Amino acid sequence: MKRIFVKVVILAGMLMCFCSGNVLALPFSSLNLLDSSITVGETFDVQVFMNRDDLADEGLLGFGFDVSAGLGTIFSFTGYTIGAGFDDFSYGGTNIAGLTFPANTDASVLLATLHFSALAAGADTLGVLGIHDNLFLGAYYEISGFDIDSTLDITVIPEGTTAPIPEPTTMLLLGTGLLGMAGFRRKMQK
Repeated sequence: MKRIFVKVVILAGMLMCFCSGNVLALPFSSLNLLDSSITVGETFDVQVFMNRDDLADEGLLGFGFDVSAGLGTIFSFTGYTIGAGFDDFSYGGTNIAGLTFPANTDASVLLATLHFSALAAGADTLGVLGIHDNLFLGAYYEISGFDIDSTLDITVIPEGTTAPIPEPTTMLLLGTGLLGMAGFRRKMQK
């Protein structure tokens, strides 16, 4: 029994040595908000990226995703700009798609810039979703396909809102400082 155990351990060790290699990270999508302070009535943009560490030089050929969540309540979708190098194959509304040839092999690829208008104060979540379906949605690489699935929390502040200045506390602090300086001067004169 002990002999079998030793053989299994040796075999497992050999398999680990022979099968170990570089671990590849799967591509993932991300959203980048271009304006950190959004007020009611303003327009703002969100960039959609596809990122990858290594995919054996497999290039991105196309993508497709739907813009969802939060639309019509706090902010509304007003349009998009397809990323450089992609031809626009969007098919209406909030369905965004693009194709390119030859394939894009960059580590981070700008798929599109989404344009929005802030309607009301509050917070909501923006989502882009493209579950790979071998037809129109997802990220299409030369051999592989992956989902596009990202969310971003967006807060819209009321128009004309500024940070409150605590006047009574400020005056109290200034007065205490002046009294302290006067007392210190008086002590030094004695």
